[in-house]
Order: sequence, then structure tokens, then C-alpha cells
Amino acid sequence: MKVSTICTILDKPKHKQIALERALELQEIMGCSIQPVSFCWNAMSENKSVYDAKERRKMRHAFLMRHEEWLHELSSKYPDMPDVRIVWEHDIVQWVTETLAEEKPDLVLKTVHHSKTLSHTPTDWGLLQSSPVPVMLAATRRPKKQKGAKAVVAALDLTHNDAKHRRLNVRVLDAAHEFAEPMGAKVHCVFAAEISPVLRDLDLVNERTARRKLIEDVTPELERLVQPYDIAKRRIHVPVGKVGPVVAQTARKVNAEMLVLGSYSHRIRQAMGLGNSAQRILTKAVCDVLAVHP
Repeated sequence: MKVSTICTILDKPKHKQIALERALELQEIMGCSIQPVSFCWNAMSENKSVYDAKERRKMRHAFLMRHEEWLHELSSKYPDMPDVRIVWEHDIVQWVTETLAEEKPDLVLKTVHHSKTLSHTPTDWGLLQSSPVPVMLAATRRPKKQKGAKAVVAALDLTHNDAKHRRLNVRVLDAAHEFAEPMGAKVHCVFAAEISPVLRDLDLVNERTARRKLIEDVTPELERLVQPYDIAKRRIHVPVGKVGPVVAQTARKVNAEMLVLGSYSHRIRQAMGLGNSAQRILTKAVCDVLAVHP
């Protein structure tokens, strides 16, 4: 995965511009270019049952002018910000899916937004499912800086050994190294060893024995995956537990700057969503998350 162009979705005027700040950081350390996009829309100016075409055009023009004024103020705060594309659209997911399928930037960057009942808003989930390019969700709170090497965590799925999953794991490792090197970070790998809580609670399996057997089963594939990347054994983690919590716990433990995971694109599993493991990891993530496709 080579990142030379990042499509950056600006936050609304009332919010802190986290995605833009992260994009500018990546631009500085990776030498990539950023393409900021700001969405502007108001339902009132589209109400055909109340306003005629002339009134709607006038209102739309007024909203766009106000938006341009805000962007002008924003440019004084971020002098390195390139020219911003203003898009009159309320469906961000549809615009990204249709427009970026033709323009093909290397990455879409957006601030993560949490709803009251779900971990992410429908826009976040929609982008992760439908974007034709990898998506990075910038965390609103970043880990506290500590002494020692920075970390980028690659979440691997070794429960399946088919060609698609193997290819996806390689994509995850490639992406993790693409970002880790310019950040001065070390790549860590994590694979969550899930053991059925029902079987464990009924004393039908011994957790220690089951974990050892699971590690023995996945070790050949794990060694094959990490061999080209020179990842030390101390940076390979196989915690026991549910995927979401233990991956998030590992990311916190190593003070990860970024978590990279694999998800299936809309071409493969639009009806099924991201896949159960990816969803569970995303709901618990505590740092920036990069989702890549096979």
C-alpha cells in the first residue's frame, strides 16, 4: 500500500478539525498530498413543496457563501491547507462511493464520530463498507505519548486459511509498515484467540490447553506471514478473549498510534457488512483505525 494522495473529509464548522490535522501530519511525514473536501447542505433549500426554484437557488447560494467564509477563516488557522472542494451533498457515503471510484485517491480520511447507541455513526459504517479505497478513521483522543518506540498494530485473522483471508492479512501488514516507517514506529501483530465461553464455563475445555492448541495450529501461517517483515517475537501478541476487547487492550498496552485491520469491500459483502471480527474490533478501538480491503 503506497499513500500519495489522501482525500480528507473536513469536520463540520462547529467541530474541531481532527481529520484535517491528522492529514497535515501525514503530509509532513509521508510527503503525500491531501485533497480536502467539505460537505455543505441544508434541507430547507431543497424543499420544493414550500419554496420555488428561485428561492431555493437563493438560499443555497447564501449557505454556500457562508461556508466559503468559514473556510477562508479556517485557512488562516491552517496555512498549509490546500484549496478545499465544497460539495453540496447530504449523503457523504454515496458521494465518496461514486466520485472516488473514478478519482481513486489512495486513502479516505475522516474523523470518527460516535452515536449515542452505536459505536459509530451510520456515515462511518457506510464509508467502511462502501468506500472504493481504504478508510482511516481518526480518533478524537489520541494515546498519551510515552517514552520508547511508537507502535502500529496489525490485527490479523488466522481463523480462516483461504486465499482471500491470506491476501487480506498481507494487505494489513503492508499497510501497517507503510505508515509505521515514516512515523518511526514498530509494527506489532495481534491475533485474538477466541475460546467458546459456553464450553469454558461448562468445563468442557481447559483454557490453557485450548490456547496452546490454537497457537500450535496458527503458528505456521503466522510465521509465514511475518517472515518478510522482520517482526520480533516480542511484538507478536496472541491474547485469549473476545476479538474486540482483547485487540483494543493490546493496542492500549503497546500505546498504539494506529490500528490496521482488514475488511471486505462492498463488492464482496455489502449485504453482510464489514464482517463480524472487523465490527467488533472497531467498536472497541482506542486509536486511529485504518481499514483495508483485499
